[in-house]
Amino acid sequence: MPGDSFEALRRFFETSAAGRKATRPLASAAEVGLELSGGPARFAIHSGAPQVTDEPARDPDFVLQLPDEAVRRITGLGGEDVGAFGIEFFQLVLSRDPALRVRLRIVAPTTRLVTRGYLGVLALGGARVAWWLLKNGVKNPKAAIDRFRGR
Repeated sequence: MPGDSFEALRRFFETSAAGRKATRPLASAAEVGLELSGGPARFAIHSGAPQVTDEPARDPDFVLQLPDEAVRRITGLGGEDVGAFGIEFFQLVLSRDPALRVRLRIVAPTTRLVTRGYLGVLALGGARVAWWLLKNGVKNPKAAIDRFRGR
């Protein structure tokens, strides 16, 4: 049974300017598994638009474990600034607070991540996100990907 986090993410990606703008570079095959307090969910691109459904991911590129408070922070951002969204997301990934920390597990090979448009999403965040990542020790996208794979 879906919970508040599921509904908040569904609304965010389907209706918010930042959510729709951030997902524009993604290929139709892009898929993310979401582990929420109400159970598994699936983020995918359907007919060119982002969609969050109440079902497990079929073949995810990566899996996100999202605590309720992290979902509130992400979905509570207003406006169209993809950079602000990106920085908030990465702050939650690096958080030490278990009530906030987003756990990220990359499943797909790097080539699949590139061809499905995830680097395009990062590029939309612009220099602001790149600078923030550099300041927080993420100097090389390949090294960051390997880190999230547990290598």
